[in-house]
This record gives sequence, C-alpha cells and structure tokens, in this order.
Amino acid sequence: MKKGPQGWRRLDNTAKIFPVITNENFSNVFRVSVTLREQVDPELLQKALEDVLPWLEGFRVRLRRGFFWYYFENNRRTPRIERETTYPCKYIDPRSSQMFLFRVSFYQRRINLEVFHAITDGMGAVNFLRELTKRYLQLSHHTEYEKPEEENLGSTGIQAIEDSYLKNYRKMKNKSYSTERAYQLEGERLPLDAENVIHGYVKVADLKTMCRSYGVSITKYLTALLIWSVYQASMDGKPCGQTIGINLPINLRSIFKSETMANFFAVTGIDFTPVENTHKFEEILKEVSRQMDEKIVREKLQERISYNVSNEKKWYIRIMPLFVKWVGANLIFCRNDRAHTLTLSNIGPIMLDEEYQKYIERFHFVIGVSERQRLKCGVCSCGDEMIITFSSVLADTKLQDYFFDSMRDQGIPVETEGNGVAEGIPDKNMYPKIHYDKSMWKKLVHVFYAVMAVMAVVLGIINYVTGTEILWSGIAAGCILYAAVTIRYSIMRHANLGSKIMIQTIGAQVLLILTDHLLGYEGWSVNYAVPSTILFADIAIVFLIIVNRLNWQSYLMYQITITIFSFIPVILWAAGWVTKPEMAVITVMFSVLILILVVVRGDRSVKRELIRRFHL
Repeated sequence: MKKGPQGWRRLDNTAKIFPVITNENFSNVFRVSVTLREQVDPELLQKALEDVLPWLEGFRVRLRRGFFWYYFENNRRTPRIERETTYPCKYIDPRSSQMFLFRVSFYQRRINLEVFHAITDGMGAVNFLRELTKRYLQLSHHTEYEKPEEENLGSTGIQAIEDSYLKNYRKMKNKSYSTERAYQLEGERLPLDAENVIHGYVKVADLKTMCRSYGVSITKYLTALLIWSVYQASMDGKPCGQTIGINLPINLRSIFKSETMANFFAVTGIDFTPVENTHKFEEILKEVSRQMDEKIVREKLQERISYNVSNEKKWYIRIMPLFVKWVGANLIFCRNDRAHTLTLSNIGPIMLDEEYQKYIERFHFVIGVSERQRLKCGVCSCGDEMIITFSSVLADTKLQDYFFDSMRDQGIPVETEGNGVAEGIPDKNMYPKIHYDKSMWKKLVHVFYAVMAVMAVVLGIINYVTGTEILWSGIAAGCILYAAVTIRYSIMRHANLGSKIMIQTIGAQVLLILTDHLLGYEGWSVNYAVPSTILFADIAIVFLIIVNRLNWQSYLMYQITITIFSFIPVILWAAGWVTKPEMAVITVMFSVLILILVVVRGDRSVKRELIRRFHL
C-alpha cells in the first residue's frame, strides 16, 4: 500500500468503498475465532495483544476523513480486550474503542478477532489471529517468545501492507459488474439486533470423498449445494423468474504472488436461474463448475482488478469531494449488491505450528450480514475438520437445515451447533446469553422525535386558530428542529467536537434566519446573527486547538471550513443582502488571521496535515 509521510497511508483500492457504505445496519465486519481446550485468561490475552501488535502495522491505525478520500493514520493507543457480550460482527465505530478498527474479545475457551473490512480481508485477519493465538499460548504455557513468522514479514520486519491492486493493475478493456436483480431471501426478521449463528462440523475426508465422486472441488460443491438449498427451501423447487446469485470472494495472493496484509481479493458471481420444477442437484453442480472454471482464472481476475482500479484512477472521480463520492458510491453499491442472493466465503485451512495444535480445538469464520444479504456463509478448516458457519438475521432456519440435511442425505455426517438463537439447534454454551435491549434507547429517541413533531403540528394549529399576525409557530418549529439536530448529532453520536460545533453552527444560522423572516425580516439575522455564530465557532475551534495541542491537527479542517464560511456574509454584502457589513468584515478578518496563525505556528506539521487531508 502506498505510504504517506509521517505516519499515514492511503486506503487500498477495495478498502475505499467500505467506510462509505458502512453503518450500524451494515457493519462490514467479519470474525475469525479460535476455540482452545482451556479457559481464556484475560490478562494473558491482553499481554499477547500488546506483544504482537507492533509487528502488525496494518492494524495499528485509525480511520480519518480527508477532503477527497478517507485515509489511515497511525494509532499508538493500546487496544483493550473485552469479554464478549454482544452478537457477532457488530458495527465497529471508528470514533470509539480507542479508534481501532478491530475488536479482540473472549468468551470461556474462545478468542475472537473481529475486523472492519477496510483494513484487511479474511486472510489478513487469519494471520493476525494466528500470531495472537501463538503468543497467548506461549505466555500461558511459559514457552519462549517468538516474533511473527518471517514469511509474513516485509523487509522492515513488519507485515507487508502494500496495495496489491495498484501493483497488479494493467490497463485493459474493462468489464463491469452484473447489476441484474437476483432472488432475495425474505422472511421474519429476528427481534432487536439479534443474529442467528449456526455452525456445521464435517470431516474433511468425508467431504473430499464426496467431491471426488463428482469430480469437483470443495468450494464448487458447497456453492452448488447452497444454490440447491435456496432453490428447494426458499423457492419451493419452483422457478420464480429470478436468478440465484452467489457472491464468491477469491483470495488473489497466490494467483498474483502477493503477501500483503491489506485487502487483496476479488468477488465472482456464480448464478443459476431455475426455469423448471425438475432441476437436479447434479445439473446445478455442473453449471457451477463450468462458471467457476471460466471465471476463476488469472485473465478474468485481472479484468476485475483493471475495472476496479481504473475507476479510482479517473481524474473526475479523484477530484470529487468525499461527500459526493459518498452519495455516488452508495448508489452504485446498492445497484451492484442486488445481483447477489447471499455470500459464500471459504478462507481455507487455518493452521498453527505443530507444537501449538494440541491446545486448539477448532477455528470459526463468521461474516456480518447486510440489509440485502440477510444470510451469509463462512467456511474454514482446521486439521481434519471443516467448519461451515451460517450467520443470519432471519428467524427461519429452513435454508440452513436443508443445506445440512442434504449433506447428511449424501452420506456426509454433520454435527451442528448454534449460538442459542435458533430453536432445535444444540447450544453448547459457547456463546453469551444476550439479555440487554439495545434498541430501547433508539425507541425512546424515536418517541422523542414523534412527540416533537406532534408538538410542532399542534402549535401550528393553535397559531392558525388564534389568527395572530406573527407566525410564531414557525419559530417554535425551528427551535424544535434545532433540538432534534442537537440530539441526533451532538449527543447521540461519538463525533469529533469540531464536527459538533460545525453542525450546531449551521443549525443555529438556519434557525436565526428563519426567525428573522417570520418576524417580518429586518435583516438582523444576516447583518449580525450569522457573522456572530461564525465568530463563536471560530473561537470554539481555537479553544479546542489550545486544549488539545497534541492532537490539534484534528481541528485544522474545521478551521479551514469556518474560514470559508466566514466569506459568505461578505459575499451577501456584495450581493446587496447585507446592509450593515461591519460584523461581516470583522468576522472574515478574524477567521483569516486565525488560520494564518495556525499555519505559521504549525510550520511543517500543517503541510503534512494538508497533504493527508487533500491527497488525491
């Protein structure tokens, strides 16, 4: 990955999309975990994390917002492990949890590593978990400390984090993603933020025997069985005019000779369109095998890399401000995501050195679901066992049941385990019992919004009925809206104080102008009130810079933004809307002076910060 100066770097090509499309309902978080044969010691796990993290620079970052792109900045805080108390793969807020983009938790005998997809993919996370587990076992069994394995380290002794997409980019004819709408899994949603996790344990030898009888690989067999399960369990074995689309991530490292710890994968769509009631599993397997043989080859994957990177390189996309990219990327992602019914990701075998194998029972791989893909499947193996994990927010488990029953019918023994959400699935007490009502706070906030809206309507009716000349209900409605903005952006969100000041300033200006107009408009809002709010924001940002001298760069962009805003009253004066410009002139002079002082005092650090914030 291309590094920037002084402790920051750009996001890799794939990572650029994740901060833009992520929210609390679409976390883009996945989990790799290891189950030991002994209870986890939290103190030793914390020590193990602190020991290995210096070797894993790709994870020692926090996400920052630039003008054109997000970027990673070195994070020298110490991450804290936590006891697992929530459902897997929950949203990782980049503004909390010491601003790290991963989460290490434990529960009884299991160690969990949950990762925001922007920093790495499944293989990168597996490398992290392997080193963390190995160090933990060294501490718990008093063996000699070993640094991470040399084959996973770059020339600096730190794991490589290059952008292998750019390195392997070749200009060629591009082929875009399919946007044809695929069949979507429907059904009753689980209550609150519950997530249903079902693991299926099968012997690798049994699975290989079955695959050899069909002449296919394990991934081909599992993909076909997933399509077959959707066709039979969800579509009742009948065509519905829609395609069953499986989103299949492909690890590109071995194909393109890369050892990067950053993202380096491509997604391939495997599709099957039922057109009759008599399709057989063997027919689907043959079609899946054909498509995978055609699509999962270097030439096709090179086309995919070419298409993704070429979009990033287009000059008109590079110069778009981040908020414009945010809108466009979300529209494009929603259009592309509808082409998939669900995701199957097989990260292959996870192995530790032989001396540590005796302490390990198994690994798991869990993928966070999304609004459109309400069920996903993650696969990994450990020793002679393969673990197939379904994560879902649907109450109905008939698809998962049909999948595992089909394996049993074909002679493959399957043992299942759940997290206690699905009925009829054995719960081995390896997951916490979730009793909290996380949505209660959100419900109260929604009730609060509803009450304020009703108040605004009632006040408007009273104002109309009483027939007063002044539309005082409009002022009241503006105050109510301002209160809602304050609740939403300044109290509920873990936002930077500078961001809160900006939102509050804009909200106050809108309210003041509205009040002036509703009272007959005398111009005091644009002549005095708006410049005064800008001046207040200026002083507040200066105060934050002084108080947070060690992290003053966090507020530089807000100072620049306020300085730009300060010219608005002057422009309004030139347009004839401001009739008394004294306050406007004072505000713009003060804002420019403060920005100059910050730049002069900051010297080289300001230049570095501007490079970070405005990199293309």
